[in-house]
Amino acid sequence: MKGINLFFMLVFCAVCAGSDLASVSSGDIRFGLDTAVFNYTGIDTLDLEVYEQLDLDQLSSDQDSIVNFTTTVALISQSGDTTAYDQWISETLWAPGRSIVNSTVLPVIPGNYSLVVTITDTRNGKRGVAIRDLTVESAEILSEIELARALVPAPVESTNPLRKGEYLVFPAADGGYILPEEHMAYYYVEVYNLGGSTIQMQGRLETSSGETVFARPWVSATIPEGAEAVGLVDSLDLRVARNSGLYRVVFGIVAQHDTLEVSKYLIVGRNLESEDEFIGDAVAEPDEIPFPDHFRLILSSDEAEILDNLDDEAMLRFYTAYWLGAPEQRREFEERCEETNRFTSVLKESWRTDRGRVYVIYGPPDDIESVLFQGEQVPYEIWFYYGGGNERFVFADRSGTGDYEQVFSTIEGEVSYTNWEDMIAPFSSGGGG
Repeated sequence: MKGINLFFMLVFCAVCAGSDLASVSSGDIRFGLDTAVFNYTGIDTLDLEVYEQLDLDQLSSDQDSIVNFTTTVALISQSGDTTAYDQWISETLWAPGRSIVNSTVLPVIPGNYSLVVTITDTRNGKRGVAIRDLTVESAEILSEIELARALVPAPVESTNPLRKGEYLVFPAADGGYILPEEHMAYYYVEVYNLGGSTIQMQGRLETSSGETVFARPWVSATIPEGAEAVGLVDSLDLRVARNSGLYRVVFGIVAQHDTLEVSKYLIVGRNLESEDEFIGDAVAEPDEIPFPDHFRLILSSDEAEILDNLDDEAMLRFYTAYWLGAPEQRREFEERCEETNRFTSVLKESWRTDRGRVYVIYGPPDDIESVLFQGEQVPYEIWFYYGGGNERFVFADRSGTGDYEQVFSTIEGEVSYTNWEDMIAPFSSGGGG
């Protein structure tokens, strides 16, 4: 998309603007890197949160569409010593246009550092490296700002590392938003050591030169007595940004007659090809997830668990956030769901049928071989997918009700019977039983 190309151009032009802007890696694998400093403990040691965002299209996958990659994170002092280190392996399901966000927390004291993050594709050895210079300062009243693409209410029992209080905060680790799809910029900030105080607070969007584009009214808030830290969340609609380029989110408070502010740079780009269409779609955004049962079929077990613990409003926000930056994929998915209606049987809804499930997850087949009733022959269909390994699915109407059950697949993990050929053989051969 034109907007994507523009975004990367802007990132490279703006990297010199300061360390408050997210970084972009170099090498074979491109990913975004961002950080924010918080004070969880109230002592001199602070907490450096590190966020990475990676498009899975760059990675190789196995026959089950699983990608594996290793992330190493090293915090290096000015003297060259490694003061904190972390490493982990990520394994996730590949899907076209899908991206993944990871995070970790490193202990840090005030000072100057270099943060080095390396991502390696474990299947082919390709790497990407991002180096980010950091100046860490004490967080006595305000933390740094964490930019986010979405805020989703967290299930009560959630231990997700992205959790901040009552919310799951999905970082915008590349620091960029492509309009019109990604028009909402969320942010999270913490206030410390003001228990019992009443503060005034405001969020605003500025150009890189400091001109105010949009400002919320100042509002009052009372910090609960005895509270050592309070997390605050807000959002800004980036459609007020008339031009693509570098902007800054500023959050300020007035407390005890002092005015304090923290800020974070972000990049606004535009996808001109879909802007007019999005404006029309935004007005007609549904009040609920259009195909909730179909949607669960493409989620990981962790994602499905999060979704099942949300109320209707939060579910819709989760759904919208899932497809951010991928409007065409969302449109294709919803078209698939609509098309599965033709697989509805007298006993099952479309998404419960085997053909409907496969259609939602893998898309329409490239070719279908269909055999209807011929004497004693069991009706069956063979679906062919020629891309990515020439995969096949075989479905048979063994009950005669129009419900074609899956009897064979070349994809590991899918239902596949070793005697599937006998199962679709004529009754006289003992196949239809």
